[in-house]
Amino acid sequence: MKKILFISHNLGRTGSEMLLWYSLMNLNREKFLPLLFTKGKGVLIDTLPSEIRHFLPYRENPKRSLRLLRSVLKKVKIDSLEYQLNYITKKYKVDFWYVNTIVIPEVYPIAKKLGIKIITHAHELTFAYDFIGYKDLETIITSSAALIGCSEAVCSKISDMGRPDVKLLYGFIDLSKIICTKTSAAVKADTGFSKDDFVWAVSGKTTLIKGVDFLVSLLPELPKNVKMIWIGGEEDTGVYYYAKKAVENKLPGRVKFLGAQSEEYYNYLNSADAFLLLSREDSFPLVMLEAAALGKPIVGFNSGGIKEFVKEDTGIVVDTWRTKDLAEAMMEVKDHPERFNIDEIKRQASLYEVKKQVSILEDILDNIN
Repeated sequence: MKKILFISHNLGRTGSEMLLWYSLMNLNREKFLPLLFTKGKGVLIDTLPSEIRHFLPYRENPKRSLRLLRSVLKKVKIDSLEYQLNYITKKYKVDFWYVNTIVIPEVYPIAKKLGIKIITHAHELTFAYDFIGYKDLETIITSSAALIGCSEAVCSKISDMGRPDVKLLYGFIDLSKIICTKTSAAVKADTGFSKDDFVWAVSGKTTLIKGVDFLVSLLPELPKNVKMIWIGGEEDTGVYYYAKKAVENKLPGRVKFLGAQSEEYYNYLNSADAFLLLSREDSFPLVMLEAAALGKPIVGFNSGGIKEFVKEDTGIVVDTWRTKDLAEAMMEVKDHPERFNIDEIKRQASLYEVKKQVSILEDILDNIN
């Protein structure tokens, strides 16, 4: 049995964290024993089965004794993260670490010092590279025992940096978790839209990279009965303030910002007539698969992995960055629904079901010695 320490940010509801959660929940326990270290405590931590041991940094730990230990280590100039990861690795006889995303560069020098191998699962394209240092990315690319990319777009970038051995593991979903408890018509009405409104769903944080500012130039290109719901965390940024206030002042009632959702998430997503991706860059968005599982046609800019999923009868990918062109594609979906096959959209989503994809992951893990 291989013992693997998975390292991630928080096991929250972002795409990369959801993929890790699905993996942890479905790995073959007869072959793999997963342990989990996260920098913070996300909402999915408490849903893990009890046999998966979870560790928080001493600083964040609810145990006072461990917070005190961190203070002692700091006084004697011992790095608490290195101390803790070393302790976990030795106590549980961990075979290797599995780092989820490239933006936790601080663990790589520790792994090298401890002589432990790392698998890196990359979910990022080039915009994210700007959030880590030159040397950090160099270390990740050159020192990882294995690299996994969540789309061909991601794998291509990693290959460009000298690692053609990168493995492709597309993002995936657990269809059994996509449950709607209310009718789409009822949710649509409760949200404040009429039955004649054509509603597009957007899912993600209200950030520049997710394209929240595009709303300001996009909505005037669309008829007044085209409305939108934005499901996702409302970021405390000037970009979001600009987009929200500009829409409220110039186009009141056209967009409902619903904030982060959990219990009602799939009900809201299902209440929309179609799904819209405004991202400037997105490796292989999980929300795209979730929308497809509900049979929603997909429209979006060619921002990364979307073109690897959306086909002629499942949606439209726009190759320019003009909102006028995006609006035309959205109107094609609205005015010609016969072009888009709901059953085929759902079938395409089923190809990325968790059990199929986790078996690919297990093959990758099997080959790490």
